[in-house]
Parts: sequence; C-alpha cells; structure tokens
Amino acid sequence: MTSVGVKIDNSVTKQSGPCCFKIQRELHHLTSTLLPHGDQTLMYAQIYILDTVEQLNVRRANNHNLDPVVMDNLQTMLVDNHPYIGHYHYAYELIREKPVEEQEEITIRLHVNLQ
Repeated sequence: MTSVGVKIDNSVTKQSGPCCFKIQRELHHLTSTLLPHGDQTLMYAQIYILDTVEQLNVRRANNHNLDPVVMDNLQTMLVDNHPYIGHYHYAYELIREKPVEEQEEITIRLHVNLQ
C-alpha cells in the first residue's frame, strides 16, 4: 500500500474551487515491503521483483474483472517506461543476500530532482 504523509495547509483547502493542497519542502511516497508477510498475495511494488510473465499473472489474478488484453498492454507500458523497476530488482537482490532476521531492515530511497 502507499500513503502520502503530508501536513495539509487548511488555508488553501478551505477556498472555493478545485480541491488541492500545498506542500512545503518534500513529498514522501511510502510503499509496502518488497516481501509479503506469510501467505499474503503479492501486490503493488512487490510485483516489480518478479519476471514480466509472473508480474502479468499476478496482476491478472489480483484484477480478474479487467480485460486481459488491457492488462497485457499496461504491463508492457510499465516494463518499457517505469524508471525505477531496476531499483526494485536491485533491492530484492540485496534482501535475498541478507539473513531472514535482517531482511526487513533494508529500505530503498529514491530522490527525484525535477528542477
């Protein structure tokens, strides 16, 4: 799962017009662990650690009500364009090299400078 942890400036959001919020400094995007706990189903960022065929199978299983052709097209778009998939693979390799008791201590931080 993901969560946007920001402090909302209510002076902006109480105005008329579209709903928005103002961010000062940085926006952090928190994701779930790369390894599921116990028998949990893989989801979100956890799917990126799989090979592309397995990724598609998991996405289809998690979204069985969606058109498989659309899922395949979205999968292809993600693999071709997602700039951080390689980082997820690398983090997963690091996790697998650690003893089980240390695997949850690994974090990955991506810093994007759009300026």
